[in-house]
Order: sequence, then C-alpha cells, then structure tokens
Amino acid sequence: MEDKNKSDTFCIMPFHHINIKNEGKLSACWRYPDKVGDFLTDTLTDTWNGEQLRKVRTELVNGVQHKGCISCWDLERSGAKSLRQNAAEMYPDVDSNNIINNIEEDGSYPIKNLQSIEIRFDNICNLMCRHCSPTYSSIWEQKAKRDPILMGQMKKVGTYRELEKHVSLTQEIIDEVVSLSPNLTELMITGGEPLFHDKHYDFLERILPEANHITLQYNSNFSTLDYKGKSILDLWKHFKRVSIRVSLDAYPEIYEYVRVRGNLSIAEDNIKKALQLSNIQLSATMTANLLNITRATEIAKYYYSMGVDYHTSIVQFPRPLNPKLLPPALKEKVTNDWDELINGDREWMKSYNHSQKFMDRSFERWKKFGDNVINYMNGEDWYHYWDDFIEYANAQDQHHETNILDVYPEFRKYWHEV
Repeated sequence: MEDKNKSDTFCIMPFHHINIKNEGKLSACWRYPDKVGDFLTDTLTDTWNGEQLRKVRTELVNGVQHKGCISCWDLERSGAKSLRQNAAEMYPDVDSNNIINNIEEDGSYPIKNLQSIEIRFDNICNLMCRHCSPTYSSIWEQKAKRDPILMGQMKKVGTYRELEKHVSLTQEIIDEVVSLSPNLTELMITGGEPLFHDKHYDFLERILPEANHITLQYNSNFSTLDYKGKSILDLWKHFKRVSIRVSLDAYPEIYEYVRVRGNLSIAEDNIKKALQLSNIQLSATMTANLLNITRATEIAKYYYSMGVDYHTSIVQFPRPLNPKLLPPALKEKVTNDWDELINGDREWMKSYNHSQKFMDRSFERWKKFGDNVINYMNGEDWYHYWDDFIEYANAQDQHHETNILDVYPEFRKYWHEV
C-alpha cells in the first residue's frame, strides 16, 4: 500500500487505540461519535479487525475524510489542532511507517499493536455539570427524566437518547481488557466518574500484575480519593505512571454554577494529596464552552495559582454550548484578554513563588492549549445560533432555580426571550 504517512487524513489512532463508550458503543477513538462495534454482541478482538474499523483505517490512509471523524475535521477547519494532528506527539513510540508496512489491503492490522484502550464502566457520576449530559452522568439522567422541559431541550440538541434499558459495560468485555493487558501501554479510565464505581477498583486490582508497563489516564472530578474502604492512591502507586486531568472547568466565582453539586475545596485538597505520589502527572482541565470561555484568562490564572498544569478540551457538541456561538464583540474581548495573558506583563506570576520551570511550563501550556481554544472559537462565526444557547441555558436555569445573568453579566445585552 502506498506510503501516505503525511496524508491530510492519515491518523494513527485506529491502529493503536480502541474506545469503549456507553450503551454498547465501541469507537475508533474518544473523538469518534459513531460506533465500529457493539460490546453487547462483539468482542474487542473481533471489532479490532471488523468491517467498520477496517473501513476507517483504509479511508484515512487513502486520503478520504471518513465521516465518523467529524470532530477532527471540524477542529482543523476552524484553525485548531485536532486529535488526529496531535496523535503523533501524544504517542511518539507509535511508528507510522510500521503502520503503513503492516496494514493489509482490507484494513486489517495485527491486534498486538492495540496498546491503548479507553474503558468506561458506566455513567455513574455524583455531579450534574451544565455542559454534560445523561450519557455521562447518572444524576443528569435521573433529573432529566423528572423534568419534561429539560428532557425536551436535551432531546432537541441530541444529548438525551431514549433507551429501552440502561446498558452497563459487560463483565465479558472487562475480562477481555484484562486478558489484553500484557500488551497494553495505556488505559484511559473515564465515566461518569470512575472514582465512584466498584468495578473500577476491582479492575485495577486485577491488572496489578501488569502495572509496571501501563500508564493510567483519567478524567475525574476528583471529589473523592476513597471509595467503600478502598484508597485509589494505594492502587495508583503501583503503576508506571498515572496521568490525571482533573475536570475543574472553572474558577471559584463560577464553579458552583458550572459544576452543579461540586465542591471545589474538596477537589483542591485531593489534588494536593495526589501530587504527593511520585508517579502522578496531574493537570486541571478547562472544557471550553460558552459557560467558561469568557473567563478563560481567570481560569488559567487560577490553575497557575494552585501550581497545577493547565489543559483544555473543547465542547463541539451539543452545538448550543459550542464557543463559536459567542457574540463577535465578546469573542474580540476574550481574544484580547488572552493575548494580554500571553504577551503582557508576567510579573504577577512571581507572587505565587512557583519555580521558574513551572512558570515557563505554564506559559508553554497556555500557548499550546489555550491558543487552540481561542483559534477554534474564532474559526467560524456561529452567532446566528445564539438563541439555541439561550433556550438551553434557560431550561437549566429553570430546573436549578438559578439565573445565568447573575453569574455572567456580560451576556445581559445579548439576552432576550426566545
């Protein structure tokens, strides 16, 4: 097969990773919204060289923008770096030439090269963050079922799917991940909130014999480090590395509004405890959306004040929360404020007594992750969809008996009845 290493569509993810999502869905990566298999009927091994994943591989290698990779095409079109583009940096040990030389004409690829799996046990979660949905939060699921207005809004934007019954990850798939663990270098554990799940702790105990070559990666709200008498820190210390992205998404002034039911003080204390382990790499994430994009600089400074690395992701879906919807004047202010953070006086950073190394790393990460968010926001003008955000936010405010304009007065001049 022709070497298309540098193709505008080539991606290493479907040759390296498989993603276990909710409700039976097996996907090519965490940005892939469709499914390439069903864990209720398919094994991971069968899915790895099943028809759908083979098609993803052959199209990406042969210059075709596969339709399931819409997230990456949207990011790239908007001037932001996509997972596809970042993958080589994220996985430097994955040899693209080896991929090209070993892929079969039909897209088959040796399963020994499956080294990364994202496992999601359920949607069990203790929070109801406003940019989240029933798919990833059991609290959201319960509340939406009891509030027809909220459910109606979520159905309208595609974040609530009517299911005959709720589907949890099967024991057979968990067993298969354990059986594949001798070849794995990375396990990504997400939710819901994985630190509130019995199966998560049992799973880690089962793969401890392989812990010395496995990096664990988490997205967690960090509201607990102990669950039913088990300490997650006692388990983590055995693994090669534990990379944690703590989902804070805010700074103190907006945290309670954004992350409903969250407790910021507890999360901060748990961050300090986790950082005492020598194998921990921890960052705080800003999941960029309309509920935090106007406070991007304040969030970056807050993470810096805690001495925690800065990270971002972007809410592309649902559309009502996408930062591209922001009014042009507010986009300009956000961009100018961010430019001031990057290019302005850095004297304020010295007051926190962090090391020069951490100061420099923070600046680099603001440039890498923060600039990516700003570029994405400015990539397209979607202000004509602004009313979708008003309608979505109003439904949540009605449910929580809150008022978004009390928290975001900058929206007031753009707010009206819809």
